[in-house]
Amino acid sequence: MLELVAGGNTPLPPGAVRVRLGGPFDLSALIVGDGGRVGGDEDFVFYNQAAAAGIRLTPATRDGGADELTIDPRRLRRGAARVVLVASPTDRVSPFGRLPAPVTTVHDLAGITLIRLLPPRLGPETALLVGELYQRGPAGAGGAAGAGGAGGGAAGWRIRSIGQGYADGLAGLARDFGVDVEPEPATPAPRPVPLPAGPLPVPTPGPPGPSRPPSAPRPPRPPSAPRPPSPPSPPGQRAEPGPPWAPLSPRTPDADRLAEVIMLTNQQRQQHGLRPLAPEPRLAMAAAAHSADMARRRFFDHASPEGRQVSDRVEAAGYQYATVAENIAAGQRTPMEVVTGWMNSPGHRRNILLPEITEIGIGYAVSDDVYGCYWTQVFGAPRTW
Repeated sequence: MLELVAGGNTPLPPGAVRVRLGGPFDLSALIVGDGGRVGGDEDFVFYNQAAAAGIRLTPATRDGGADELTIDPRRLRRGAARVVLVASPTDRVSPFGRLPAPVTTVHDLAGITLIRLLPPRLGPETALLVGELYQRGPAGAGGAAGAGGAGGGAAGWRIRSIGQGYADGLAGLARDFGVDVEPEPATPAPRPVPLPAGPLPVPTPGPPGPSRPPSAPRPPRPPSAPRPPSPPSPPGQRAEPGPPWAPLSPRTPDADRLAEVIMLTNQQRQQHGLRPLAPEPRLAMAAAAHSADMARRRFFDHASPEGRQVSDRVEAAGYQYATVAENIAAGQRTPMEVVTGWMNSPGHRRNILLPEITEIGIGYAVSDDVYGCYWTQVFGAPRTW
């Protein structure tokens, strides 16, 4: 039996395999194409949709056992390039840091254990990219590529351990891959199998949110990734306005932390042939305000409890924009960790690599909740008309 830590990969045997995850977890799968997106909602296999072409989910029973995905790469739908394996807590709310390690195993059809995928140490995350099955070499004429001979062959399938966590649950992760997820209800809904679980609950990173000027549609997320409405404020309560937060001055201890996030972001842009972003004090003010607000009022969303979006925050700071976008994250302890998390999330990566943005502001706030800190990254291009 082979053990794979994050980043490790190995060939799979020809034909079907079984992937198992026991304990207080749900196991699900996303079928994605070469562009890193699903072809439709039917490409998400989970407890409410237990089958797709080439994949079948068998939930755990009341007596224990494990969720099991039977995956036959030869039978995937046309155009499938990868199968992404996802773990989430059965109760939808417990962070992985309070649960046993979600160790996933891969077996052949005879039940022999071939591979163990070992997760990294986890904390506030409530969804985990466990690993992925992917094809080495070009896809066959059928789109979903045949086995191509032994696993090490030119068109063979491999498995890679990923270990990337999301703090805003399975829904944020699914949306990053293009799944249209309905807003989750305020109370857990029962799972229609013997073990209870809830409906769909992101890197640790929160879902990205670009906006456009009033003359054009201004979605709070990247195109093709619609964002669900934010939950309303509790009845009878009105949020008090926060203090007039200002960006950190160069003499504050966290200034170096924020400068490092900008440096790492610009390194990513330059590696992709894009111009670096210039620090902008008004964007920094909006970012700092949102991080502080999330830490103070203990919510994790692009929208405040009153419904204010990034476009409202930058306008309040005096920034007239042609384009504005935002990434958020919670729980990462270092600039490298948060930028890496954003770059490993398709939606956040798109924001970082937007060609039209020219300026950036970063916010960071320490909290006393399970996350411990909140990050905000605001991008903009100033209006010139």
